[in-house]
This record gives sequence, C-alpha cells and structure tokens, in this order.
Amino acid sequence: MKALKEKRQLYYQYRMDLQSSAQVQKYLKKKGLVILPVGCLEMHGPEIPLGCDAFHAWAQAILLAEVWQALVLPPVYFTFPGASGPWPGTVDISLSASEEYLTEIVLSLIKGNFKQIVLCGTHGPLNIMLSNVIRTVFQQTRVIVGHLQPDLMPKEQMLKELGYPRGEDILVLASLKILGWGGVYHPGVKEEKPMEFPFSTIGELKKQNISLPWTFSRDYQHTGLRPQVKAEHVDRAIQIMKKAARKYKEFPTVFKKYQKEIKELFIKQPWRKENIWTLTK
Repeated sequence: MKALKEKRQLYYQYRMDLQSSAQVQKYLKKKGLVILPVGCLEMHGPEIPLGCDAFHAWAQAILLAEVWQALVLPPVYFTFPGASGPWPGTVDISLSASEEYLTEIVLSLIKGNFKQIVLCGTHGPLNIMLSNVIRTVFQQTRVIVGHLQPDLMPKEQMLKELGYPRGEDILVLASLKILGWGGVYHPGVKEEKPMEFPFSTIGELKKQNISLPWTFSRDYQHTGLRPQVKAEHVDRAIQIMKKAARKYKEFPTVFKKYQKEIKELFIKQPWRKENIWTLTK
C-alpha cells in the first residue's frame, strides 16, 4: 500500500514510458491527448544540471497531465541548445536536425492515433524550432499540434511566497523532486550574478529589432546566480506549480474545439467559392 502511494506521488500513472502497449490502447479508446516534453542538454551555469530544460519540461508536463488526466511521453533531450553550444557537456546539434527529428516524432504520434498532441517546453530556442515543426506538420497533415509554454511559477505568486521570481534554479529544483530525483541538485551559490548578454553590443543591436546568434562568454550569464534560492523552498515551489497547473484545466477542451473548427474550414474550403470575395467598391 505504501509503495502504491509513493508511485502515485511520483505521477507514474501519467508516464507513457511506464505504460504497456495494451494500456495505451485502452487509453486511446477514451482520449487522444498526449504531451511531449522538449528540452535540450546544455550548460546551465556552474551547478545547475545539464538536463535542466528537459527536466522542467517533463515535470511541468506531468503536472498538467494530472490536471488533464493525460499521458506524458519521455522528454526529448537533444535539440539545438543555442548560446551554450561550445561549453562542456552541451550537445550542440543543428536547428534543422532538431526540427526534422521532432517533426518525425509528431508524425509518428499522429499515425499512432493520438488526436491532440501538445509539445511542452520553455527552452529559449524552442520558439523557433517548434514554430516550424507544428506548421510543417499542419501543411503535411492538416492536423493541429500545439506548443505550450506553461507559466507554472507566476511572478506575483513566487514573489509573495518565496521573495524572488521564477528562475531555472528553483524550477529545476522543484522539477527534480516531482520526477523522483529530489536531492540530486543542491543550490548553494554564495555570490549573486545577473543573467546577461556576453557583450553589451548585443543589447544595443537588439534595440534595433535585429535577431542575432550569440555564445555565452561566462558560465553564469545563462541563468544568473541567486544565493536566496534554498533547497528548503522546494515544497512551497511545487505547491505554486500545482496551483498554477490547475489554471490550464480548460485547455484541452478549447484546443479540441479549435481543431474541429480548422477541420471544418478545410471541408468547406471557402477559398474555392466564387462568392467568397469581399466587395471593396
């Protein structure tokens, strides 16, 4: 009984990698929703684990799955990392390879009869990659796939409860405990350092609405260093995340409705009708 309770606390029932094929078949008779966490493996300063982005994408997906009663796939660990490319431990693969691989995973899920596919992750370059992936999939299949970047550590609530805003330090601390790996990461920096660009010229150029690649020149620039983040904050942080996850309760319903609207649009094909054009004169 105790072991079963511990399993439930670790959200094992939502992890698709721990389900049998027969269990997934049974699930698909009732639901078609699946969440794919997407992260990367990259440098996150001097002490945060390399798998940070994958861990918090996975943990946040599991909290959402609890609200939605859905299944969560294992995370994708290897995608384009961005500015941490040459740092030790970073797996630096290209944008094109990342997009092609993620597209193949999504197409496979569609073939596997999943009707609502949600990609979950907040790693910075995902905006570029997943925007291309979900549109490529739509062009090929007319299936709507979404990329959700959940805000499970709302700034106002974090400041009220812990005195500091969301950061990857507290997010990965909470995520590791949700995943059953609590205690692996112990925050303990003594000096505060800001998140920053490696060169001031980047900030000046971005003010002119130009997009530029860059590479970190110091380890702390990626996440900053915050001495105020303590291991004993983890349970309060998880409670904040759980409360925020419940605000996404209606997402699957609205998402399904939008999918239906798009499907009907392509059945009607208004762009092929003679009377579609708006009179301008």
